[in-house]
Amino acid sequence: MEILISELCKSLGVSRTTIERWIRQGKLPVSQKGSTYGFHARDLKNWAAKNHISLTLEPRPDQGSETEDEVSLSTALETGGVYHNIDTGPDVPSVINACVERIKAVPDDFKPDLVQQLVTREEALSTGVGGGIAIPHPRTPLGYLEQPMVAACFLKTPVDYHALDNQPVSALFFILFPELKFHLHLLSSLSFCLRNRRFSEFLKTCPEQSELIEEIDALHLAQKM
Repeated sequence: MEILISELCKSLGVSRTTIERWIRQGKLPVSQKGSTYGFHARDLKNWAAKNHISLTLEPRPDQGSETEDEVSLSTALETGGVYHNIDTGPDVPSVINACVERIKAVPDDFKPDLVQQLVTREEALSTGVGGGIAIPHPRTPLGYLEQPMVAACFLKTPVDYHALDNQPVSALFFILFPELKFHLHLLSSLSFCLRNRRFSEFLKTCPEQSELIEEIDALHLAQKM
């Protein structure tokens, strides 16, 4: 049985970027036809067993990319992007506005509405989860988005975000989604990472997008081992 790269991403819970890097490093058994990568299930199972990795291969009938409600956190982060040194005002609305302005994947015409939705959400209950981190998200799906995304924003100066631990926030992960079902999946995946103390400390270095995705993929892969 032949497995597509998109199916392997889903099975391992890592991004396509990570899979392609492993291929370049010779870490995966792979066949290549032109620009298309292919994997044989038997070879992958042997590889997983050798590396003590849990791997379940279930090809999807549509043979598309990741299934609708199982877009990985790293893939969503590739879509949303990572933004650094964001200069904001001293309050929550100014933080949200400055961050949303930087998120390239959100159409400009919809940014004012998104800001308003996010501010309203924060007024109801802060999404500052502690440790200098917040996870802003709207209450309702954003129908103008083609796919779910997570945008990581690192502030130039920490700001009082009315977080649970009363500590100022310096890193925000915006979870944006076209359908509600994506939200819980991405929130769960992000929460899993944030429970790891080493990962939380790693965020204080304001990593680049490739470094952040690599760290997320490593955590989720370790969960399968």
